[in-house]
Amino acid sequence: MFVSLFTLSLATSLYAQSGAALDIDVKDQDSIKSVAKTLAGSIVDLYKGDLKEDLIPGLFSSPYYWWEAGAVFGSLVDYSYLTGDSQYDDLLGEGFEHQIGEFDAFMPTNQTKSLGNDDQSTWGLAAMSAAETGFTTKKIGNLSWDVLANNVFESQVARWNEETCDGGLNWQIYQFNNGYTYRNAISTGNFFLLAARLAKFTGNTTYAEWAEKAFDWTEKIGLVSEGYIYDGTDETQNCSEINRIQWSSNNGIYTEAAAHMWNVTTDNKWKNALSGFANSTFRSFVQENILREVACELNGKCNVDQRAYKGIASRSFARAIASAPFLSDLLTPLLEASAKAAAEGCSTKDGTVKCPLKWTTKDDGEYGLGQSFSALAVVQALLVPNAKPLATKSSSNGTSNGSPAADTPAASGSGKPAENEGAADTLVVSRSLVVVIAVLAAALL
Repeated sequence: MFVSLFTLSLATSLYAQSGAALDIDVKDQDSIKSVAKTLAGSIVDLYKGDLKEDLIPGLFSSPYYWWEAGAVFGSLVDYSYLTGDSQYDDLLGEGFEHQIGEFDAFMPTNQTKSLGNDDQSTWGLAAMSAAETGFTTKKIGNLSWDVLANNVFESQVARWNEETCDGGLNWQIYQFNNGYTYRNAISTGNFFLLAARLAKFTGNTTYAEWAEKAFDWTEKIGLVSEGYIYDGTDETQNCSEINRIQWSSNNGIYTEAAAHMWNVTTDNKWKNALSGFANSTFRSFVQENILREVACELNGKCNVDQRAYKGIASRSFARAIASAPFLSDLLTPLLEASAKAAAEGCSTKDGTVKCPLKWTTKDDGEYGLGQSFSALAVVQALLVPNAKPLATKSSSNGTSNGSPAADTPAASGSGKPAENEGAADTLVVSRSLVVVIAVLAAALL
């Protein structure tokens, strides 16, 4: 089922007057929260419409893939934390519960045919947001958010592939999926970010070691070069050729991860990396101080996934500023200008909230979940500086309902995949278990 535009609508009385843009004062917290509420409401309305029709919590209908639902759920967790509006919390909890999968690591069987490492880690990062923001729900049972995030981390440590290319993560989890041999920047980047956030949350150095290992590999192989982040490479060529397309989401993710690592270590290595990422962001993705998706906006060829990338970037830039405040002078004006352009490009014409892909030219006739998600992400990014501090393990147990969190990761940081040496309440997925899961999942499809 393809999503019709009317499902993005809410009653006009809940929004601005029909046909009006979403006016925003980027210096006023109440104005920002009001626009965020409008955008969050439109996304939840779409979700409820899909849920009513398909009856699968945690998913949006075609053409939206599973990973994007994870990104949206993470953003709505942020919305609850940043605005204090908790009306959607149990709805989100229900969705998380249905997508955790049989191994408590966001590997649901019904996603096997297209399950990528980047997809899984997007949901793991959403769980990490729930841990950091103290998100609570009655829907997760006795699991804790940081345990779920750690389970994703452990399963991906087990897949770190040094058989070719000296490391990295394959794009796809299962070898029978198209694209398995591709090593893309987003899969290793999400792992880099998840490890860095776990390091900051727990204080455990094993996570930091893996974060650094992941980053060093991207530089060694050429996916990261002088601050530029390229799309990917292929193990069939031993990663000797680089696909040099650039995406704003990669710049955001790597910037955020490096900022967390600087916060944890204060090592100039990360400050230098941040300088490179910031420079490449402005050279590649900024026009009139407003974000644009340069690889596809200019030619009108952004696919469904790519329409959400600026939202991912915006969210990560705001979090990067929180961990590395010296980035504020550079990135805050970018977020403010982008949020103003994105919000004022959205409208409530005929009771339907529509947000454009292009923030520089406003109305471009292309609307959908990715565009609304991106608008919400960049708008609520302006609330991050005034939000209460994120939780750490010493200040919060990171749980959904008070259950104890996991203590340590099982991975040794030695470069070898963890096998079956996990700490209590953690899940370690070995290579052999990954194969078993794949076989069983394929048999069920």
